[in-house]
Amino acid sequence: MTAIENRAGIAVYAPVFFNSYAPTTALDMVSRVPGFSLSNGDRGRRGLGDSFGNLLINGQRPSNKSLSLQTVLQRIPVADVQRIELIQEALPEYEMRGHSRLVNVILREGAGRSGSWTGRVMLSDSGRVGTRHEGSYTFPVGSAEIILGIDTGFSGNRLNRREARYDGGGALTRSSSDSDQRNYAEIVPTATVNWTVDDRSSLRLDTRAEAWTWNRQQVSFTDDAAGDPLLFERSQTENHGSAWSATGTYHRDWTDTISTESILLARRERWEDGPEPFERYDPQAGFIGATIVEFEGQYEETAFRQTLSWDPDDRHSFEIGAETALNARDTDFALSEDDGATITPIPLPVSTTRVEETRSEVFANHVWSLNDQLSLESGLRYEFSEITQTGDANQSRSFTYAKPSVTLNWRRNAENRFRITAERDVDQLEFSKFASSVDVADNNSTLGNPDYVPQRTWTVEAEWERRFGDDGSFSLQVGYDWIQDLDGWIPVVTPDGVFDAPGNIGDGTNLRVTGNLTTPLDQLGLSNAVIDVFLEWYDTNVEDPLTGADRHWSGVREWELRLDYRQTFPEQQFAWGWDYFWLSDGNAYFAQRQETYDNTDGDLDIYVETTRWFGATIRAGMDAVLNTGDQRTRAFYDGSRANGVILATEHRNVSMGRTGYIRIVNTF
Repeated sequence: MTAIENRAGIAVYAPVFFNSYAPTTALDMVSRVPGFSLSNGDRGRRGLGDSFGNLLINGQRPSNKSLSLQTVLQRIPVADVQRIELIQEALPEYEMRGHSRLVNVILREGAGRSGSWTGRVMLSDSGRVGTRHEGSYTFPVGSAEIILGIDTGFSGNRLNRREARYDGGGALTRSSSDSDQRNYAEIVPTATVNWTVDDRSSLRLDTRAEAWTWNRQQVSFTDDAAGDPLLFERSQTENHGSAWSATGTYHRDWTDTISTESILLARRERWEDGPEPFERYDPQAGFIGATIVEFEGQYEETAFRQTLSWDPDDRHSFEIGAETALNARDTDFALSEDDGATITPIPLPVSTTRVEETRSEVFANHVWSLNDQLSLESGLRYEFSEITQTGDANQSRSFTYAKPSVTLNWRRNAENRFRITAERDVDQLEFSKFASSVDVADNNSTLGNPDYVPQRTWTVEAEWERRFGDDGSFSLQVGYDWIQDLDGWIPVVTPDGVFDAPGNIGDGTNLRVTGNLTTPLDQLGLSNAVIDVFLEWYDTNVEDPLTGADRHWSGVREWELRLDYRQTFPEQQFAWGWDYFWLSDGNAYFAQRQETYDNTDGDLDIYVETTRWFGATIRAGMDAVLNTGDQRTRAFYDGSRANGVILATEHRNVSMGRTGYIRIVNTF
């Protein structure tokens, strides 16, 4: 087989194509496929319908919510990979599940026992040492394959904050410096069973458990405008929790054209935070008081999905099915004040609540190859759900939504492809937004809102992809979104003051342009060098509910840039590279304040790598090389933000410093 073979809608890469990148695992290979970016799907959504990634193993999706695709690929040695197929358009024999491209990793037959191991040692600017270890072992048992894995580690770092506050006239009123020491440890065992039941059916079981603990000690020194000590604050807390998930997938080929798939998911999680005292001291008088925060919660998710697929010929593929999911989240948040003599509870609306959801959907999809150059992918999902909230707020609401989609692919020739998509999407309501929360360190309170509704989006998107040479790719996407009931922040007036709450702020639009480029740099005299460029521009618009003026959405940046450079020297078994990430300024709009975010000079990471020893890939690198931190400016208004009168301004810089590391990856 040649290094690259182009078929109708599929580019096939032989292992020799990746030799110059010195891969160790299948993850290394997939990450170097031109014009492709690995996606796990929207795993943050409840249920299974949106959690399917863009990876196939031997034509089947290898995992779902219980394991990440990166974990699956990291466990496959390069020697077990026969070839990698890049599926560039919707084809009847593949389930795209909303993705524009898929990668299909074909494993060689007879792959037996194998293992992988990754070790990482990190050193932070604060002198803390952290480690991370991942290991897996694959072995056959009869007609089944068992994969056991472990991921564990601990880390320690320090956040440094610098704040300065000014009055409405721009005069400095106070400044502060924080040292926030953090430690984190976790252990994550996993187990997977792939069982070939018979010639027509297979069963996959994925299980994952997790336990973690996280603690923090923070001290803050505040000075007045003259530089004299004004206030000393300290806090400490511990967060710990556990989670487990299990997924079973049963696939059955009833005939050569009809198959079914059944997926059952169960997931549970619980956590506790605090009690966390935020203590305040006067430099002269001593202890002033403390605000005490306690928080605990648990989450439950159970989902079942049934699919029937029919491929009557090589031009058509039909899929119908249904899914149902039961989800619940309990939260209990307590706030109190200690004046040194008594501890007094502070009432906060919607602080103890349980949210339950029963969500179901039916769906149908059709892929039609009209001819050798055109394919049409269409689908319809109909969702109906009921959400019930009890505790501090009691109510029940029902929603029904239709979510159609259609995609037309045109393969003009082997180098040029065009795609146009129209679809409707409906966001899920975030359970965390139903309950109130308080960030004492940032002096910020958010009320839970039991009345907000999911935002709905109509999208039209067009894409042109151009491939050049063996390893060059360029794509340009232009999309436009129409949003109903856009998520944002709304003011809530209570007897205790004005608070912000998540809510719907009206209808909005978004014009976006995305460019992706993967190109070798031989013409610049850099042999075996490749750079990936991602550049995205957003033009969002919504009418501000307070001022009535048009503005951008809260939290959305106008520009995003990612660069990834790598150069390999095969004869020396050496490589080096860097990646860079940058965002333009962004704003967030609240009832009585406005926040502006700036990540200053961006984030630059560099590394050197060798495969010279022990058959392993050894990398030494430095993250956050520029170490300029993230800037935030908060403007506080005298009353509503709509009146435009600024009462005070606060500038903050947060930096975690540089982190050096050594990472070793090996397979056996």
